[in-house]
Amino acid sequence: MATRALLLAAGGGDRPGTLRSVVRRRPRPGPRGCAVSAGQVVWDPPVRCVGFDYGGVLDDRRGAVQDVSVPPGYEGWLTLNVGAVARRLDQSLPVDPAAAAVIRSLHRTGLRLLVASNTLAGQSREAQLVAAGVRGLLRAVLHSAELGVAKPSPRFFDAITAASGGCSPAEICYVGNRVHSDVLPAVAAGMRAVLIAPPASTADRSAGQPADGTAGEVPDGVPVIEYVRELPALLARLTAPGDAW
Repeated sequence: MATRALLLAAGGGDRPGTLRSVVRRRPRPGPRGCAVSAGQVVWDPPVRCVGFDYGGVLDDRRGAVQDVSVPPGYEGWLTLNVGAVARRLDQSLPVDPAAAAVIRSLHRTGLRLLVASNTLAGQSREAQLVAAGVRGLLRAVLHSAELGVAKPSPRFFDAITAASGGCSPAEICYVGNRVHSDVLPAVAAGMRAVLIAPPASTADRSAGQPADGTAGEVPDGVPVIEYVRELPALLARLTAPGDAW
């Protein structure tokens, strides 16, 4: 039976909607680019590089302003900064300590890591990544304002492939928080994708909308998790046993 997304519940287990129960309902053979082995879906070829969006994925949003709508593609950055007196428009929010821990964990496995996000003119992610102590673990930090092209343009994802150090698109996983500007163009470029979809805020729930602009149909085979801290466990489940990362 086809599924719209692979869901990884925070507590794991075998409840309906968890990755395990979804996989058990999927017949052989798996979807294109996946193999079913020992009761689980694995990505084939295995992922060698992970590209992170910044806003909504790596940044620490605690205490930020979140009640203003922003155009799709800028990761909610303006939403979080409009009205923040102490923050200039060319600055990025700090890296979430949990996200920094994820970067360190994945780096230890041998995965190639990079950050690639839409930015305003003069905006940089570098200082916050340095402050978090993870800049040296990243192969590249790509800013759309410097590239001259932004998501969801295919050229943006071509730049990710070029910065990956020799990985094919099928060996790259892009992690973002928007369906239309992150997930769909990554899949169209031949990459894997993971959607970060936090629980909806009170305002979002009352309006019947998901949080952080994640609205949209998730393609088959794209995992959906609530927080980036769930990513290492997800990738471990989707990596073929014995394959080197």
